[in-house]
Formats: sequence, C-alpha cells, structure tokens
Amino acid sequence: MSLYRVKYTHRADRDLEKLPREIAKKVVSGIQNIKKDPYQFIKKLKASNPDHPVYSFRVQRDVRALLSIHDDVLIIHVLEIDYRKQAYRDF
Repeated sequence: MSLYRVKYTHRADRDLEKLPREIAKKVVSGIQNIKKDPYQFIKKLKASNPDHPVYSFRVQRDVRALLSIHDDVLIIHVLEIDYRKQAYRDF
C-alpha cells in the first residue's frame, strides 16, 4: 500500500503556529502516523458535502484536525487544526 502525502493549507499552518509547541508537535506526528491508512483513524463529518467529504482526526482529547482526502492522487489535505469547541464551526 502506498503512503499518502500530507499538504497543509495556509489556514492549517497558521493554526499550528497558534497552538502551544508541544501540542503542535503531537498534531504533526499524529498526521504523519496516519499516512499509510488514514481511514482507520478518522471520522467523516455528517454535514460535509458527499462529493468532497471532510473528516475529523482526533489528536488529543480536545484538539481536532479537519482533513480532506484525495484517493486518486494519494493526498491528505489538512484544512484546519483547532480546539474541538472551535473546529467544527465552519463545517
């Protein structure tokens, strides 16, 4: 099985900078760990568009990374990283 590549949006990069350094490291390492089989570790958001679903990856108890996965080109696109209370507001 091929590994997925990870790409971060500009917003996700800014979100990482805002988080405390130790949490940001956990986010990056957690996302790197799911590159082989991402669907094992994520949940699909119910309100997302069926053509382009958005997934939630739980990094810590209260930190979520919102992802879009493109299987045809093997890319995990990190859209947003935030605390659980804030992360789902735009989706």
